[in-house]
Amino acid sequence: MQNHPPILVLALAAVLVPAAALAQRTEPPTTTPPPTSGTTDTTPRSLSFRDLDVNADGKVSKDEAAADAKLTSHFAQVDRDGDGQVSETEFAAGHDRTGKPH
Repeated sequence: MQNHPPILVLALAAVLVPAAALAQRTEPPTTTPPPTSGTTDTTPRSLSFRDLDVNADGKVSKDEAAADAKLTSHFAQVDRDGDGQVSETEFAAGHDRTGKPH
């Protein structure tokens, strides 16, 4: 075997050790799921009039009401004047405190 100068051995080690460390497989970090609120209630929530009035014209059209299944299913009853749109007054009159249409 040949005697290698110590500097050459150190230089070779300095190149090979980091390369070996980089070649090791690492597992991706695990993500923690977001905390749950502790309830398992999956009942759809009614949206507010402002949530539904997407274009902010003061009325909820049938297209806008499609975001709320409860309002959609009772749209004709809530639309008391039959103009095809629900005003904020009609919306308030058509919903009780629990958000269910009358």
